[in-house]
Amino acid sequence: MSIQPANGSAGVLVFSEHPDVAVELLGIGRALADAAGVELVALHAGEPLRQRAEDAVARGADEVRVLAPAQAERLGADGYLEALWQTVQERRPATVLVGSTRTGVEVAARLAQRLGVGCATDCIALEPGADGTLVVERRVFGGHFVARQVVHSAPAIATVPPKRFEAPPRDDARAGRIHEATLQLPAPRLRTIAVEERARSAVDISKAPVIVAVGRGLKRREDLALVEALAEVLGATLAGSRPVTDDLKWLPPDRKVGLSGQTVRPALYVACGISGQIEHVVGMRSARTVVAINTDPKAPIHGEADYSIVGDLYEIVPPLVAACRGARERQAVATLEALG
Repeated sequence: MSIQPANGSAGVLVFSEHPDVAVELLGIGRALADAAGVELVALHAGEPLRQRAEDAVARGADEVRVLAPAQAERLGADGYLEALWQTVQERRPATVLVGSTRTGVEVAARLAQRLGVGCATDCIALEPGADGTLVVERRVFGGHFVARQVVHSAPAIATVPPKRFEAPPRDDARAGRIHEATLQLPAPRLRTIAVEERARSAVDISKAPVIVAVGRGLKRREDLALVEALAEVLGATLAGSRPVTDDLKWLPPDRKVGLSGQTVRPALYVACGISGQIEHVVGMRSARTVVAINTDPKAPIHGEADYSIVGDLYEIVPPLVAACRGARERQAVATLEALG
């Protein structure tokens, strides 16, 4: 695939410094571009340049603009802002989508301020509106309501939370342009002295198909064995709410589900002893099926659940584990009998 100069104007521009989020943005970006009959352009910075650029084309980008490796190595929020700013000046997109990462929300807000346009944050749905506007849906008032809003500015800037949209499949037959850009980047205002990795567990809960999460309904750290047994029999990943991960430190920080933790989309989410405050609910609301176990019938988590069990997890979980094990054993026996 050859590197070609950019020409024309882009309809939709997408960017995230995080590779996984960048891929997810291509899906919603492609949908918006197709609806408006315009091109989708992706801005990419970070190694491996060629591999990620070709992957973006295969997943829907008409053009991928990549920064020269020497520049990409020293980008921070200031550099990403300048890269987006110069790309917007050259390509004049109608819509700019930025991943809602810690860096992304800063960059999007600063870009909107520099351009003098509006910025819709944490959009959970996006669609083209009349006369080139962008219609978005956002959770407001602590996540209790969804607001449908129209962005009239040009370009319309919106940030998109990670894990909100599925990554589009690859189509290796797609053709696209890869353009290497050399931008005038500012001298960095901050200097990194050292980087220390935060302790992490071996599992990425954001990709888990089944999750068992525990909250303050658990009285002692030793009692984690109860929910661990449920997770084991369901083939689930163990997670927790903020009090369990941050305050009590019974689970690693990267096992936290919520606004300040991970956003998850499992097929099954079992909430054990979790009250369901909005900080937690925002992170698990996209689960396909939610089971709640809580002693308080008025706990907010019951409002999010498909199946609610009002009771003490110490009384509910052990027989639930036994029932699941029995069902699994019966299924195994039936399978063996069917095989003869």
